Amino acid sequence: MNLASPFWQGMIFLAAALLLLWEIWGGWSRGVIRSAIHFSAFVFSGVLGIFAGQAAGFVVEKVIPGYGFLFGALLGAVATLVVLALALLLGAILFKRTEHQPSGMVRMFYGLGGAFFGLLTGLALLWGGITLIRTVGVAAQVAIGGRPAKSASSLAKAMLTMKDSLELGPAGKAVEAVDIVPPEAYDMIVKVGKLTSDREAMMRLLDYPGVQEILQNPKLEALLRDSSVARAAEQKDFLSLMQSKALLQVVQDPDLQRQLKGFDLQKALDYAFPTAQSSPSHKKIP
Repeated sequence: MNLASPFWQGMIFLAAALLLLWEIWGGWSRGVIRSAIHFSAFVFSGVLGIFAGQAAGFVVEKVIPGYGFLFGALLGAVATLVVLALALLLGAILFKRTEHQPSGMVRMFYGLGGAFFGLLTGLALLWGGITLIRTVGVAAQVAIGGRPAKSASSLAKAMLTMKDSLELGPAGKAVEAVDIVPPEAYDMIVKVGKLTSDREAMMRLLDYPGVQEILQNPKLEALLRDSSVARAAEQKDFLSLMQSKALLQVVQDPDLQRQLKGFDLQKALDYAFPTAQSSPSHKKIP
């Protein structure tokens, strides 16, 4: 299902051009020092947020297993926003705008330097916007699955339309080239989403030697036989699953962790979705 539209691609590129012009003009107005701080704050706060989130997630995972990723993501987002807000506030308080500089070469330098950093800020925002549009579009594609587009929600269709339109034609190839997320990552997300609706692909995945090796882990076998875990999974009761002591013990098992670290998900998905479709072996799960 492809909902690409030349009209919406044009609208996306128009919005991108207006954003760049807005940031360039804003950079000119702020001046070179404020704009440099503005751009540096975006970059530094993002990097700091990632490292802070990873560090916090690692520590929390050791203390409260199962909650490390969630807490890390939350702390990383908070750290990013706090650092960004403080940097922008200090820049606004301590340094003058271009219009407050003496006329002549000084003001011209402040304005042109600010416009340059404004351009960099705009390009950084567009870079992130490309990844955001493509990511939410892939999420919508997974949610829609193989259903007809008319049966999907308006939000899902809108997100998928934006993604497909952005990737349309030669301009779409350029967009894919500058995206920080590799195409293989998006393909992997789509394939994982398809597994829930494609029984044959799921059987091929379960037949994959690496998956069979993991499934034969004694603690995982015991977990699969746990009726409370099975019931929570069937009811999609994720809170109960996260609080399950049996699940946490399996997650903390060193042998299973070693197996998961060595597991190549991309190869497993390629095995589940071969280019030339072949009949699955339908081996029994131990």
